[in-house]
Amino acid sequence: MGGQAGRWMHRSEEVRTVGTLRLLQADPPPERHDGEVYCCAYSADGDFVLSAGWDGRLRFHDARTGEVLASLSASPKPLSCCAFSPDGRHWLSGSMEGLLGMWDGVSHHSLASFLAHTRPISSITFSPDGQTLLTASWDRQVAVRKSGLEREARNLSGHADIVAGARFTLDGQNVVSWSYDGTIKIWDLTLYKDVATLSGHTDRVTTTAISPDGKWLLSGGRDGMVRLWDLSTRGELSALSVGAEVRCCFCLPDAETAVVVDVVGRVFLFALPGFAVQAQLQAPARVLAGDLSPSGTQLVLGGEDGCVHFVAIEGYENSSLVVTAVQTVKEQATLIDRVFGTTRMARLFEYRCPACRQTGELPSLPSRPVACPKCRRQLRVNARTPVLQG
Repeated sequence: MGGQAGRWMHRSEEVRTVGTLRLLQADPPPERHDGEVYCCAYSADGDFVLSAGWDGRLRFHDARTGEVLASLSASPKPLSCCAFSPDGRHWLSGSMEGLLGMWDGVSHHSLASFLAHTRPISSITFSPDGQTLLTASWDRQVAVRKSGLEREARNLSGHADIVAGARFTLDGQNVVSWSYDGTIKIWDLTLYKDVATLSGHTDRVTTTAISPDGKWLLSGGRDGMVRLWDLSTRGELSALSVGAEVRCCFCLPDAETAVVVDVVGRVFLFALPGFAVQAQLQAPARVLAGDLSPSGTQLVLGGEDGCVHFVAIEGYENSSLVVTAVQTVKEQATLIDRVFGTTRMARLFEYRCPACRQTGELPSLPSRPVACPKCRRQLRVNARTPVLQG
């Protein structure tokens, strides 16, 4: 394991703490997949990890210890992706045959299994409100499915090669997809058409991430390049070559740091937007997949060795975190209102702390960071508003 760190200036010109990376497992875990791990996914609370791979099994891990708590044979063929339902009660699997499976997370009974695509499913992703499901596929399609009506789909078509993945923007109104055709497309879900194409990678685009404030898009490709895009202008802000195919990338909750993992197992911490190297670590195996915990303090990697490896991301305990608030309207009643049987409607901003998952409400968007009511972490609260226009 190697390390490299450097200081950089915060956008407000304040010196920030340098982050570090630490491998959490000294020895290979006693239980592993029989073959490569093609996907890893955290539960919404960050307590558990689901992994899927060549052996067709879903494995359920304790994220704190790495221990495998349950294992399920989901397919006689390799699984290409997996996901938790937003409430964590169900497990989802995507197979190389294009089958989408849904499983009860407690009984492990099959809830549904159907042909969702004609070729392997690349990714399974839920919308921010949990009401819509995206499946991306090697058949060059992104399918939009309503929760509870997963067999019915409306396709987003336009990529010229395998769609490696798709995700929602923070407002849930747009979809970002990336493809082996070397492009990233932005789709308007009102019109069901692409409204922008980002070109810059010279080979397959393998991964993307959206910053927690919704301003930036990070992408990585087979060309070894990591690129940062401005989502409002759709222009490229900066780029860096890591020298090997990029397997996954993530933006930390501070909205100023990125984690990038390449195929040979190197894990990088970069300061954004300039890609100054903060820290580097060598994973025990070549990496095929990964996921970032909701708190941004842990990374899980799926290896060619069949193992799931965990990496701690440290040094950000005192940094402020970006959270996206959703504006809602609720009934509120004062004591006098209750006496007279009247109520009034109030507009509130609801948010969830990424560190402790505590929910909170604010009457208006604050201009300065506010303390989480539970863990006291400083939070920079933004509104969930569209940043992409057609």
